[in-house]
Amino acid sequence: MIRKRRPIIGLNTSLSGGGVEVPYSYVEAVISAGGIPLLIPPSADLDAIREISSRVDGFIFIGGQDYSPKHYGGHPQPEEELIHPLRDRFDFALAHYVLEKTEIPVLGICGGMQLMTIAREGKLIQDIRNEWSIQQDKAVNHKEGRHEVKILAHTYLAELLASGEGLTLVTNTSHHQAVQPQAPGRGFKPCAYSLDGIVEAIEPDAASSWAREKRFVIGVQWHPERMISDLYQLSLFNHLIEAAQKWRWGKA
Repeated sequence: MIRKRRPIIGLNTSLSGGGVEVPYSYVEAVISAGGIPLLIPPSADLDAIREISSRVDGFIFIGGQDYSPKHYGGHPQPEEELIHPLRDRFDFALAHYVLEKTEIPVLGICGGMQLMTIAREGKLIQDIRNEWSIQQDKAVNHKEGRHEVKILAHTYLAELLASGEGLTLVTNTSHHQAVQPQAPGRGFKPCAYSLDGIVEAIEPDAASSWAREKRFVIGVQWHPERMISDLYQLSLFNHLIEAAQKWRWGKA
């Protein structure tokens, strides 16, 4: 019997100090779930994206600083809040190609979820503190710490984590932007919220071809890679690896 190789999971990377980097927690999460991480540095050669995509079995879009508001018609932001322009162009092109032109399983994390949204013509709340109005007793500190996230029952994410039942997780948090609930991106729908109504996860909308095909395309606003001692958090990566195996080699 020929043993199938472990799925290769591509991770986009940040530019820092003349080099590229990915927090090791992403690498550790992929390895712990049975995959092989492959770091993909940003490049000005966008034509390489097709070949890169042919070499991997799944993708994780990682977090980082903010993407240019030009992608979704937002207002200007200070340059120091934005990711490097080279990464911005590459990531946007990569996400657009992977989501539009392939069936590769994808997990987006924090800014990676936001990237998935804007790559599909969705919109972001650019600053939660100044642009999101809520009741004071429901306020959540999204910049740091932990808070509860409610995963809606009968969603694909609930099916993966809790056999379809609704589920409340305690998650970490480190962001100041969020997906607009009414504009999560073409083909996406929100499937989890924090107490203050901020979208905490997106998945394929029921009317999308992704949903009909049960394609693994999930975005989460928190950082599960930093919490893999929690079985729910690790299971997100386990399900990505399983989806990558099925996509590459079929169910047999």
